[in-house]
Amino acid sequence: MRRVPVRSIVLLAFGATLLACAQNQPKSAATSESEVCGSLKGVLAQADTGFVTLRGSATTDYDHTRWDAKPIIKGTQCDVIGWGGGRINYACSWNKGNEATARGDYEQGLGIVQRCLGPEWKVTHPAGQTGQATLFAKEGEATKVEVRYYKERDPSNNWQTSLTIGPPVTRDAR
Repeated sequence: MRRVPVRSIVLLAFGATLLACAQNQPKSAATSESEVCGSLKGVLAQADTGFVTLRGSATTDYDHTRWDAKPIIKGTQCDVIGWGGGRINYACSWNKGNEATARGDYEQGLGIVQRCLGPEWKVTHPAGQTGQATLFAKEGEATKVEVRYYKERDPSNNWQTSLTIGPPVTRDAR
């Protein structure tokens, strides 16, 4: 069996996820980093309007509403999440695998996001219980971009990589 490098999988998954979620229609794969950057900027441009055009069907839980955004790669999930108090985030997660794979996906996604956003977006590394996160913030902008990899809550042993756009995610999102 031929092994596909993690870098290729991550770049395609990350780029295709951004493209499909941003355009709310299926895509097979990103063909260039410039397409990915254009899609990322398109999602960012919708942050002030609550990502309305990205919303699919809704599910409401006790503390939030989650609108589906069409996934493009099997196992990838994109959502628009409305927390209490009007806070709304756009979020994609992928790779329910091991720590090394999630870290590789994180590093690839991080590189793409950093190149797309440019130097005017300042970087911090908020602490998490597992994994690592990078938060991008632009002076005068309420919208943040976070790329993270983390272990799911126990008893799961799965690790995920995520991209979140919107107000900063806090422990108490309400």
